Amino acid sequence: MKKQLIITGLCLVLAVPSFAQQRQVGTPDMRAKRQTERMNESLNLTETQLTSVSAINLKYAREMQPILQDGERNLKTARQARDIMQRKDKEMKAVLDAAQYQQYEQMKEALRKEVKERRGRK
Repeated sequence: MKKQLIITGLCLVLAVPSFAQQRQVGTPDMRAKRQTERMNESLNLTETQLTSVSAINLKYAREMQPILQDGERNLKTARQARDIMQRKDKEMKAVLDAAQYQQYEQMKEALRKEVKERRGRK
């Protein structure tokens, strides 16, 4: 599990700056809003969950912003991204029910695969 989280963090840190060059990743507020909308559609969140998920997404999008802006691709930024994602997942687990959290994990895995495929095309 720890190895998978490191790989996830590396994928995110390595992939996002590349995509940022191709298209703007947007502000933290925009990214959080898009992510919340996707989660609401996929997970059928309650109003209470929607409020909490929105706040969590915004909090961690803002924390991730310096890493995305920096654009450095190294082990330090990968670890920072991994730590941010672990804290976010912990908060999400407290808000979502078991089935929703499992689906959330599946969404993340699908995104990971998509990022890997995009990187493979270059």
